Amino acid sequence: MAEAISTTKNFLDSLNTIEKEWGNWVDDLKSCEMETQDLLHEIELTKFDVFRGYKLAKQLQEIRQRRRNLKDTMEIMRNLKDFLDNNKQLKINLFKTLTTMEKAEENQGQRMYHPRVRMDITLAERVINE
Repeated sequence: MAEAISTTKNFLDSLNTIEKEWGNWVDDLKSCEMETQDLLHEIELTKFDVFRGYKLAKQLQEIRQRRRNLKDTMEIMRNLKDFLDNNKQLKINLFKTLTTMEKAEENQGQRMYHPRVRMDITLAERVINE
């Protein structure tokens, strides 16, 4: 039983992580684009020697590669993000189900049997002493 709860919790955590990461990826992508614009304007509007030009080109290359990695990740994850957006109720229901499962597990650990007929057994003595 604990495995089912753990699996459900992990799945819900994964859904939450995807939503959180999506926002981070969007912010990082915007940052890359603004940084690219800064470097392009630096190249356009300033004079520089060969060393400085190489350094600017290298920085631009690194930013563009970081941007490409983000876009590739987002392209793959967009399907899951769209699924989550179209099924908001799924996550809410999954959370409610997980809560119910955890309460059931907790109750199972606290339950006691009360004998109905046989009062001569140890379980009956526990009920009487309570």
